[in-house]
Amino acid sequence: MICYLLSPRGYCIGVKRAVDMVNQILQLYGSVYIIEDIIHNKLFINNLLQKGIIKVNSIDEVPDGSAVMFSAHGVSPDMANKAEERDITVIDSTCPVVKELQMKIQEKSDEGYSIIIIGNRAHQEVVALLGYIKNDNVYVVNSEMDIDLLPNLVNKKVMYFTQTSMYPGEIKPIIDALKLKIPNIESCNAFIQEPFKIAHNICQDTLERQASIRAVANKVDLLIVVGSEESSNALSLVSAGKDNGIKKVIRIDSKDELTNDIFEEVNNMAITSATSVDINIVNSIIDHIKSKEIFTIKEADDINSNEESESNIANNMPINAEQDLNKEPVLTDKNSNDNSLNNDINENNTGVSNENNS
Repeated sequence: MICYLLSPRGYCIGVKRAVDMVNQILQLYGSVYIIEDIIHNKLFINNLLQKGIIKVNSIDEVPDGSAVMFSAHGVSPDMANKAEERDITVIDSTCPVVKELQMKIQEKSDEGYSIIIIGNRAHQEVVALLGYIKNDNVYVVNSEMDIDLLPNLVNKKVMYFTQTSMYPGEIKPIIDALKLKIPNIESCNAFIQEPFKIAHNICQDTLERQASIRAVANKVDLLIVVGSEESSNALSLVSAGKDNGIKKVIRIDSKDELTNDIFEEVNNMAITSATSVDINIVNSIIDHIKSKEIFTIKEADDINSNEESESNIANNMPINAEQDLNKEPVLTDKNSNDNSLNNDINENNTGVSNENNS
């Protein structure tokens, strides 16, 4: 029996960037305020709360002279402006891929387009995206039923965008229904990918993980997805496993959730992780399974190499976002006239790296 290790796993580049930033800023300040979880990982956030992260409900609760860190999922311009007006240090960990999407939505809104966002209206990324649209011509849909509630937008300029952590198999029916209701709708400035043949804004690391699942789906009857229930990315991997016919798909946060009954009637299995999971957590789960001496542990790279070229980040990531991922994080300190704070936070940082296969 084989346990396939799917790649990539561990943090994606954008999450790794945010994690590095919060760890370094804690060393500088000792305590940092957050309004939304920096990443959607329960274990990570609980650990931060013990280290000096203080969670509040609004920017108004952040004291003058302190530091506030924005989520990797983004923040609305209104909240960012409020923070800039205060005597506080701002650390913006917004993923550059999300930032690219924010700028594109703002641009199209300013051009007079009605904007349709496909995603979870309660997710922080979507909440932040809505803040970049300065008119009422914006709609969020998350199902085909939502489309029935849209007004008549025929013969108007309309463009749709998608949340970056979705599963294409779930949003394809929504996009198809949008095109039927609004024949003139334009797709976002994104690439069209196999096998779903739809334009979207889903990040490439998420797509790579979904592609890895497709590659082993006919070889396994158990898929373990490591990730928190708050993580849209983790839920999209669960959906990918079920959609591709894997008999048993489970999501766990840690090895403590593994019980013997999970492995009953299982011949081969696979392990993947959401983009917000530390590689060390994934490795502890792999070690736990290895200790059972039931499965032969095998990297699935050979299988994944047969996937279509859809898994190529360099070919498909927006150019500006790809460049921004390797830039030093920008911090705004109202009490500093130089860049010493940025220098301090990057003093020991040799660049952003991906821990896919560590």
